[in-house]
Amino acid sequence: MRWLFIVLLCMEYAASRLFRKGVVHYAINKKDYDIHSQDEIISTLSQLRDEICVKFFYTPVNYNTNENDRILYINNPEKKKDCPPSIYNFSASVIDMPLGYKCLNKKDITRVIVDMLRASIEQNVSAINSYDLILKFHERDHDPSRPTLLSPSDRNFINAHYHEECSALAQRSIASRRQGSDPLQLSPANKEYYSDKLWPLGIVMFEIEEKLKKNIEYGILKYAMTVIESSSCVVFHEFQTDSILKPKNYLFFTSFGEEMPRIGFVNGMQTISLESMVRGSRGHNAHVLVNLMRTLGVHMMSNRFDRDKYIAVNWDRIEKGKEHYFEKAPAEAWVQMPYDFNSVTHAPAFYMCGECDPRYQTVTPLRDHLWAKTLLMGRNTELSDSDIRMLDLLYNNQCRARNDLISNDYNVDADNNPTLTKDEE
Repeated sequence: MRWLFIVLLCMEYAASRLFRKGVVHYAINKKDYDIHSQDEIISTLSQLRDEICVKFFYTPVNYNTNENDRILYINNPEKKKDCPPSIYNFSASVIDMPLGYKCLNKKDITRVIVDMLRASIEQNVSAINSYDLILKFHERDHDPSRPTLLSPSDRNFINAHYHEECSALAQRSIASRRQGSDPLQLSPANKEYYSDKLWPLGIVMFEIEEKLKKNIEYGILKYAMTVIESSSCVVFHEFQTDSILKPKNYLFFTSFGEEMPRIGFVNGMQTISLESMVRGSRGHNAHVLVNLMRTLGVHMMSNRFDRDKYIAVNWDRIEKGKEHYFEKAPAEAWVQMPYDFNSVTHAPAFYMCGECDPRYQTVTPLRDHLWAKTLLMGRNTELSDSDIRMLDLLYNNQCRARNDLISNDYNVDADNNPTLTKDEE
């Protein structure tokens, strides 16, 4: 029995080395590489994504990933020139992958990535045997007319060992109604998921860099906030830099910073680029509204966990480095409302497009008669009924607590969360 326990433990350890769902979130230390080198890394990983089932998602600093996901951190702290074999710690949340300066070309980057993926596969117990591998992936001879980065043996080896994880990414989710539950109420799973993503009292504090207040983007941002405030109980409150009482948790819009806010409430200050917040996706008029809803904890409709029943995402047409904005939200974020192409949070057909050509949509609706859905999605600049219901479900209690606080029924704790001072009636 003891021997069996050790074997099972080793099997679990080996399986845990694989990247979950075949998705490798990676980040690049920008201090170690110039813009050209960063682009070479990103473009190589984008090309590899088309050759194997494993997907590489560029992950900006502080981007929200699932707690079970690991980050591949590409860096060169010792300023090395070459790329000697590395030992990877797959039990850590951040996996270091040094890349020397002489290795900043597609061939060597591919070699290092293959070595890393092979290291994640070592001792894995779920590998397909060689006969099944050939049947499933059909070994192909090299075709000079279609240059690739990977050899057929490397490609098939990686696909064979990652087939289950990759299938989990591509598998269509089945959305089933929770029996006996009110569709207009949050389920226990919903409440747990959103418990740390809501702004206390439904108030979002923000500050604008003074020199940007004359820019047109400032007016667009303020208007978008008004659109949300007029359809929900949420309040966006701007404070001045010289305010006596400066909030601890707030958004700071400046001329530099992150492309988008993180999902939901975050402790401390978030520094966000105002330009990117408003105009971060070409031709997307509702981009600022999408980002404000994101701030409030609402995922994009087109990132729903069951989206594969409604749309297709064309990964090869997405701008390099933007793939992570198309990742599915967890099932716990779904609140039992029907899929809504009219939602202000739905991506347009050319969302984050690489080549914004009418022939190359990044998001394609399924069963789209006469392009009706294509022309609808991503064009709404007002909250749809489902958007309004979503905000009401999430923020009803927070806003009620705010109103009761005014009536002295509530106090706030050190983290600005409402605490009841008398029994609810």
